Amino acid sequence: MQLIRTAVTGTAIATAGSVALGAAAARRLLRPAPVTPPESELVYTTEQDVPGTEPDGIARTHVVHVHGQSIGPQQVLRGLRVWRSLGASNQVVDTTDLPLRSLDPAAVDRVAAAAHAARARGAERVVLQGWSAGALAASAAAARTPVDAIVGVAPLLDVRSALRGAVTTARFPAAVAVVAGRVATTPGLSRLAGVPYPLTVTRWQAEGTPTLLLHSTADPLVAEPDLAAQRARGARVVAFEHARHTLEWNEDPERWEAAVRDFAATLA
Repeated sequence: MQLIRTAVTGTAIATAGSVALGAAAARRLLRPAPVTPPESELVYTTEQDVPGTEPDGIARTHVVHVHGQSIGPQQVLRGLRVWRSLGASNQVVDTTDLPLRSLDPAAVDRVAAAAHAARARGAERVVLQGWSAGALAASAAAARTPVDAIVGVAPLLDVRSALRGAVTTARFPAAVAVVAGRVATTPGLSRLAGVPYPLTVTRWQAEGTPTLLLHSTADPLVAEPDLAAQRARGARVVAFEHARHTLEWNEDPERWEAAVRDFAATLA
């Protein structure tokens, strides 16, 4: 009997520990603490610092930029220069006021509305360029309103895969990733992660939209099987070797911008 009690107690403690770790992992994805990276990572601290001149009004090509979870709009500024050099107009969508930030359903609404408005104002081509969770939001927006292309930087292709990568990197048991996925996607449980409602978009949505994915093989949040699935659907995938999550531009700015430029040429 004592052995049974000990076993039951040990199981209960282990389960509680997995739930706590899973909730913490889900919170880091859904509602991370704001981060201000060093300027060496951001490169440009304000939109006015980015080299190039923004066209007046809406250009023939209009690019809607969407940031990820922890940094905010400054994250996307590295991606403006190449589009300015191509004569595109640019717009940055800020989701930092939303409970789930760029993973919030309202974030998809904002991105889709920006794309629709650009088209209504005369843009011939509308491109969505998202970073991490912002890329997932862009894919969901593209599934809702027609756009001409998506550029995903360190794209969050599958929430559960990203959680598995994060948990594995932290050397936690695999069960923690399963718990984190359930917390992130289940009504009521999502409150354990400090958010009022769960994720509604957990996988890449846009199929058939011309897509460029820029990622790093050193990034545990972007799984190779997910990339392979997107390649099979026609996405162009460009890999960097050493960059941490969303720092692909910093590894090799010239190659990063060349990849975007080459992709943009296919849209002409």
